[in-house]
Amino acid sequence: MTVDLRFHDGRRALEMLEELAGLYERVYAEPPYDSAPKFSRARFLQRTRDQAQAPGFVLVTARREENLLGLAFGFSMAAGSWWAAASPPPRSILGAPKLAVIELIVEGTERGQGLGHALLDALLKDRPESFAILAAVIEADAYGWYLRNGWRKVAEFRVEPPYSDALILDLRQTPG
Repeated sequence: MTVDLRFHDGRRALEMLEELAGLYERVYAEPPYDSAPKFSRARFLQRTRDQAQAPGFVLVTARREENLLGLAFGFSMAAGSWWAAASPPPRSILGAPKLAVIELIVEGTERGQGLGHALLDALLKDRPESFAILAAVIEADAYGWYLRNGWRKVAEFRVEPPYSDALILDLRQTPG
């Protein structure tokens, strides 16, 4: 059966929030996340309610029939903006508009089949921002996957474990 990718705005994301949180909770219960406080369902719900209202917010879902297999979402981060909990990036990145990729989640049974790549490609396609940025947990398998796919480290999150690095992808050099 084929996987159906669909785009949703912030309003629709809020309507689907409980379903999204279910997948989030399953994935972030796995190592190295181990349901750490920053990966709790409550914090996801709180963050996502705010982020869904941010400018440029978009959610991409992957479904087979009615089953949610994965999701990716992010929002626009204006030039001069950066994450409060991260070390500062180079000035050229800080001064540029960025797409903050907040989540890229794939159900465990669906990994290794290209679904994460398809979700991320869909999220990044035709974006007006110069860069995409995300926080990747250092010990996660996804960290190496991002590096192999052209992302590079530009800053660090060292406030709350498990620790992450801020990774960036230059969207001006990415076909899309």
